[in-house]
Amino acid sequence: MMNLLQKNQLIFKNKKYQINAAFPLVLEYFKYIGDDEHLTIPERLNMALFSFVKESTSELSAEDKMELLEKIYSSFIFTKKDKEDAELINSKKKSFDYEQDMDLIYSSFLQQYGIDLSDKRIFTNLTWSKFNSLLQGLTDDTSFRKVTSYRTVKITDDMSSETQNYLKQMKLIYSLDRKDNDGDGKLTKVDLDMILAPLDMVHKVKKIKELRDQGRIK
Repeated sequence: MMNLLQKNQLIFKNKKYQINAAFPLVLEYFKYIGDDEHLTIPERLNMALFSFVKESTSELSAEDKMELLEKIYSSFIFTKKDKEDAELINSKKKSFDYEQDMDLIYSSFLQQYGIDLSDKRIFTNLTWSKFNSLLQGLTDDTSFRKVTSYRTVKITDDMSSETQNYLKQMKLIYSLDRKDNDGDGKLTKVDLDMILAPLDMVHKVKKIKELRDQGRIK
């Protein structure tokens, strides 16, 4: 098996820093870094450095802290290669969300690689870059790839009505919880009926509660 654990170092202002860019830390970073409603910029900056940097950064000025975080981001989170990849796919519709699809990602990693992402050693040390490399390498028979395929597949006239209806159901069931350009994310009664149609009563109740919690139905 490939070496999943990796020690990262960064030289900044003539000092060596040990960087932990484990994937759960990066996911948390994405959540709070844009939270300008509850957290100030200094608070978010200190949270990020506390998460990513083993050594204390208290002696650094605010400007140096910002520069250090930018170096961490460009070196370990969104690298030059990531930028190039993003430019190639920026016109494509978003097919997954790290937070919403994490259960699918967990099960798919276990299915294909035998990697248990809930294992503490893996969970805290698998780097963001290696995590994404493994994610991109998932094959079409994993649950993650099947769901992303449902989201992106085009429904065409040459498909049978049965196939069209099935794909419409899958698109609704696995749609991402966000507002699209052509709607507010709310489901119509027809949409809701299509989602609930293949489910038994117990799962219908669970799905209705889930959709209400997501704000997609009243």
